[in-house]
Amino acid sequence: MNGAASGGVKVGLKTAPIRVAWSELESVWRRAGELGCFDSMWLYDHFYPNDGDGSCFEAFTSLAGLAHLVPDATVGHLVLANPYRHPALVAKMATTLDHLTGGRFTLGLGAGWHVPETEAFGMELAPIGQRLAELRSAIQVIRAMFRPEAGVWPEADGMPSRSAGGVTLDAPPFRLRHARNDPLPVRPAGIPIWMGVQGERVGLPLAAELADGWNFSGVGDIDDFRRKRAILLGAADRFGRAPGAIEISAQLRVEPSKADVGLALCTAFVEAGCEHVVLYLDPRAGPAGVEALATTIVEPLRARSSRLQAQRRKPAEDLRGPH
Repeated sequence: MNGAASGGVKVGLKTAPIRVAWSELESVWRRAGELGCFDSMWLYDHFYPNDGDGSCFEAFTSLAGLAHLVPDATVGHLVLANPYRHPALVAKMATTLDHLTGGRFTLGLGAGWHVPETEAFGMELAPIGQRLAELRSAIQVIRAMFRPEAGVWPEADGMPSRSAGGVTLDAPPFRLRHARNDPLPVRPAGIPIWMGVQGERVGLPLAAELADGWNFSGVGDIDDFRRKRAILLGAADRFGRAPGAIEISAQLRVEPSKADVGLALCTAFVEAGCEHVVLYLDPRAGPAGVEALATTIVEPLRARSSRLQAQRRKPAEDLRGPH
């Protein structure tokens, strides 16, 4: 039983689509789908491996080819690099994946950072302040493309679509002029947007304002997670967001061969307020690696999470007293 069904912590699996044949990547996702114990499945978004040389499949098209293998899981990217694609195109691609998956797609976004691939592809990677400003604008564009009016065409006969209907928006450096996203996403409220920003001065407040979910990148330790989570929630409160409006996740690297260490790490993050643990797996570990994570980490973590929730509920029940 997964976390969504049990009411406990959610557990996801992330595989970078690097240094493997497509058949190998498929075998990993297929086994995850057969086990049915992961609430979410994720890829990352790079053109090269972010830790050296090697092959790398493109993120959006890869997910389109893999999503059917995990029919019960949410799917997405942690995270897409905003500078790599125009946000209106991202909205169209995301909507297509939303239909392809029957409403299981989550759109993860970040500001981008990997200089070797941006230089190689002739992309200008602006200073971080500008990248964050453009990320804000991109989210405005994407949300606009999810609105009902984005699916409306001119009602009057003979009226050109380039001058009526759709959505019009100025969000520098992006602009929309009667832009359509037809069909609209499966879900009337649009596709959930998660953010992978980590900066404490600008990035986290931006996520607190705009995101449906936030992912701790795993760079740093649990004290870093606690501090960033507190900043995020404090900013969300100032923006008037309801408690629980932002799903808080953390990407963690664990070794199935060191199950006690990995389980202790995941448990500590759950106790610190992580609602969705995303386990990273090198896809070269194959289906056996997926099975090892499921048995040594996922199942015992869910059991520990359930006990923790029961302990948290008990004081409140004790205060109510017998009926």
